[in-house]
Amino acid sequence: MTETGPRRVRGALRPGAGGPLGLRGLRGRLAGPWRVAVAEASMTPSISEGDWLLVDPTVDRWPRRGTVVVFREPGSGELAIKRVAGRPGDWVPFSGAWLRLADDEAWLLSDADDAALAEAGHGRAVDSGSYGPVGVDALVGRAWFRYWPLSRVGRLPKASAPPFARGPGPAPTSD
Repeated sequence: MTETGPRRVRGALRPGAGGPLGLRGLRGRLAGPWRVAVAEASMTPSISEGDWLLVDPTVDRWPRRGTVVVFREPGSGELAIKRVAGRPGDWVPFSGAWLRLADDEAWLLSDADDAALAEAGHGRAVDSGSYGPVGVDALVGRAWFRYWPLSRVGRLPKASAPPFARGPGPAPTSD
């Protein structure tokens, strides 16, 4: 398979890409790293529209909190990019209550707040606050390095802490 440039990530890849970057199964996971181009501003300021990223497709469980991941959005199946804010077993705020994540679920959030997205001409952030927890079967890979534009080349920045400290249960476990 020959590619001339990175795939677009909108939050999502172009529809009809044929699976994670056109690759499936073990062969696809071992073929990477994959290249993606960000096509929306939901991860601003950490990741900007037009950034080109490398994605490690060999991950098979949710990485640490603060890690940027590419995954299939619930409902649409489009590939999206968000940050892990909660891991399996964590308590997270959802719909006015607290929800405990199952053993295969993560809570994924945008870096940009709704005000910044509105100012940039985009709508509200679409993340776990909208669609809930994401199962590990939707995980495609860990985005870890920006290789374009040249002025921003380098490892992706880690987030400090999740926007919630703890719910009604025990504190989140350390990674």
